[in-house]
Amino acid sequence: MKPELSIVIPCLNEGPTIRRVILDAYKYASKIAGLKFEIVVADNGSSDGSQRITKSTGKARLIKVPVRGYGAALHWGILSSRGRYVLFADADMSYPFLNLSRFIDELKNQQDLVLGSRLRGLVEPGAMPLLNRYLGTPVLTLLIRLLYGIPTTDCNSGMRMVRKSFYQKLNMRNSGMEWASELLLKTALKNGRYTEVPIIFKKDQRHRRPHLSRWSDGWRHLKAILFMKPQSLWVGMLTCLLLSRMTYTISFALTSLFLLFGVVLFFSWLALLFLAFAIEKQHNQISLILNSNRLVSWAAMSMFSLGGLIVLLPETRLGTKMILVGIIAVITIWTFLIETIKTHLINRLPNL
Repeated sequence: MKPELSIVIPCLNEGPTIRRVILDAYKYASKIAGLKFEIVVADNGSSDGSQRITKSTGKARLIKVPVRGYGAALHWGILSSRGRYVLFADADMSYPFLNLSRFIDELKNQQDLVLGSRLRGLVEPGAMPLLNRYLGTPVLTLLIRLLYGIPTTDCNSGMRMVRKSFYQKLNMRNSGMEWASELLLKTALKNGRYTEVPIIFKKDQRHRRPHLSRWSDGWRHLKAILFMKPQSLWVGMLTCLLLSRMTYTISFALTSLFLLFGVVLFFSWLALLFLAFAIEKQHNQISLILNSNRLVSWAAMSMFSLGGLIVLLPETRLGTKMILVGIIAVITIWTFLIETIKTHLINRLPNL
């Protein structure tokens, strides 16, 4: 009989803690009456004996993930699991499985995603860097709430439970730390049933530097938040147009800068809409136009017209000429990008 719950633990050189986290998961899962469960360790290429330690416990099933990355490990682990629901937590003992019962209580409610909120629960002193706790996580969480309307309080939590059949519909793409944001955002975009439970969060027990990189991972999370909802770029576009109008009588250089940046955001918005079609395989009005064979000819005519205007303008309008050159460059790069997406994501040969 298939288990009701799969507990997935991502692992990359977690030798100091992997045994303890497996036994901790087994201990608390065993205490829940009638719960059929399994423990899966998704190993990301450990070279410190983590795989051997996992097997020696006799309590977990080891799977080897062929692609590096936090998101890749969890994605592979979830798809390889046998349970109807999958709960995952990091291997550093910072998310104790004492929290497990709070997630199990939500099984009867048929939620698609249950997030363990550290900020609504108890954070052990020193467990969370101050910059993460009071700036990074709150800012990203607020942005997600505003753009996606999902009532999350802790977007970076590493302990969650997802219904496997729902997860399989999400078409997840990110292999790094931003996978956590993508899971949350796509739950909102797919109108998934979402709730949170307060959890206890403890200090990392590995006594070494964590795998995450605060600034690069923060940027990747922010990029996922903005790019998965192309409409968010409209705020930037309108702001640039407003600033270009405000600076028109003050500085032509600033006006040109804001105008060009607005044009870049506009074409980025079009590209993101097209990329969303390439990933989700669902056409929208923009994708139908961009996928047509007329795109290159339209782009060529636009660049030819702008080039002609550059030639006709007098040399006294050098600033205007430079703006038009910049727009031609943007259109050229954008057209190349769209055609690349068409070639490699849309018009490719089918997989066997």
